[in-house]
Amino acid sequence: MAETQVKNPGQVFVFALFSTVLFSFMNLAVKYAAENGVHITQIILFRNLLALPVILLLISRHMDSQTLLHTKRPFSHMMRGLVGVSAMACFFLSFKLMPLGDATALHFASPLILTALSVPFLKEHVGPWRWSAVGVGLIGVLIIAAPTGETNYLGSFIALMAALLAAVAAILVRKMGETENSLTIVFYFTLCGIILSLVLCPFFWQPIASVWVFYALLMVGILGGIAQYFLTKAYAQAPAAYVSVFSYASIVFSIGFDIIFWAKFPLWNVWIGATIIVGSGLLILYREVVHKGKQARLSMYGLTPIRPTQADMEQSATRRDDGDGVNETENSENLVKENKL
Repeated sequence: MAETQVKNPGQVFVFALFSTVLFSFMNLAVKYAAENGVHITQIILFRNLLALPVILLLISRHMDSQTLLHTKRPFSHMMRGLVGVSAMACFFLSFKLMPLGDATALHFASPLILTALSVPFLKEHVGPWRWSAVGVGLIGVLIIAAPTGETNYLGSFIALMAALLAAVAAILVRKMGETENSLTIVFYFTLCGIILSLVLCPFFWQPIASVWVFYALLMVGILGGIAQYFLTKAYAQAPAAYVSVFSYASIVFSIGFDIIFWAKFPLWNVWIGATIIVGSGLLILYREVVHKGKQARLSMYGLTPIRPTQADMEQSATRRDDGDGVNETENSENLVKENKL
């Protein structure tokens, strides 16, 4: 089976790597704000509220508002919103409790968990290679969370809960993708994040300590929104096999930030465990994407769809070139052929 061609590999590389860099700086801003007294609900509010204009910009370029708001599965959007916002809260809280490098490495257990959950919930067949990768990856997780002098058990638990909830969110997105447009899913998730944080913020609101903390909150929303925009553009122009790999670069940035801003060097178990987790994730990516020609199903956070849903492909089949040098009809035909959706 032929692999989907990357028409503009240099451009996609820039988009994908740039989004990873922006997400990494967003995580840095999250950690700085959380360590300076800002409650997680406030960070979630800024993250979603300031990212909304970017999402609306994407929507305005690809679909009308009536199509966007139309949904056949409102309850599914609600459930996915609750799970996704809970995952985001755990992600952000883990950054407060742990060094960025440690937390980021544990977050990459999410594709491993997703592979295991795909059997009972998606009725997918997982062969011995992927089960072996899951088992080895979980060994890497245990190595990172192993008893060392500076192990943060609460932080490790929260980080793994974030990975688990992200995997559940990805499964919900996979099921919703049968009828829902990916931008519709993103829009309703962002809306749920805004509503939930607005409801909870009055109970947990903390005064913003300084202007620098306020700037950090602004950066959380602005960088997150721009990063999502470029990640979406990357996935619109290349198969997930090419784009997904770049997200692993976030571990490098996270460890670098720990060293530069907190003088925190990762312990030996983090280096070894992260290498094992990344290697296992890449093996699963190879087996599911390169070897079998399937699309990847999970972004770094697992909170937004990063590939066209089945509904996207059916709608894109009638569209013309979108003006960015990407023929959506041709891409949709290739995706349908390779995924047999």
